[in-house]
Amino acid sequence: MMSTFFLACVLVTTFCYGKTREYNPSSYELQLEIADVKHQIRTFAVDMQLMEEEIDAQKNLKAIDCKEFQSRIQAQEEVINKLCSEIKTLKKNIQQLLEHQSNINTQLITHENRLQSISELKNTLADLLKKIHSSTPKTRVKFYQVQGGDTLEKIAKLHHVSVEALKANNKLIRDTIFPGQELQIPHDTK
Repeated sequence: MMSTFFLACVLVTTFCYGKTREYNPSSYELQLEIADVKHQIRTFAVDMQLMEEEIDAQKNLKAIDCKEFQSRIQAQEEVINKLCSEIKTLKKNIQQLLEHQSNINTQLITHENRLQSISELKNTLADLLKKIHSSTPKTRVKFYQVQGGDTLEKIAKLHHVSVEALKANNKLIRDTIFPGQELQIPHDTK
């Protein structure tokens, strides 16, 4: 019974130390749980060492209380079973986290591709705007202060522009202007 129990301890210790290093938990909580499991296994190993020392010390005695040792062994076996269950749960949680991380990485790649497409579209629109601006004649504005007796027609003829262009440039709804008013006169710079 003792050698079976010792073999189980060795297997659990090997499993815990060997298998947990294969996984790289991505959360602090999982690392704490793994550290707790390792601590419990180390405590179990110390308990086993103490039990072996007690057995060695009592070899000289005629009667050994086997029931006490059997109950202690049974308690340790229950601890091993609990630890194995916790390890399986941790492995499952780690696998779920890795799958979640993979999904997030896929979504990030999709968003990066969309951003790249938007950037390309922005550059295309900027190029189109440059072409549009280069194909339209440039106008510059000069200013004129209305004098007494001026009309829109008179000012338009004086500056070689249409009355409609004058009204549009100055956002005038009617033909009414007054002395001292400042008008913007469009000037073609082809």
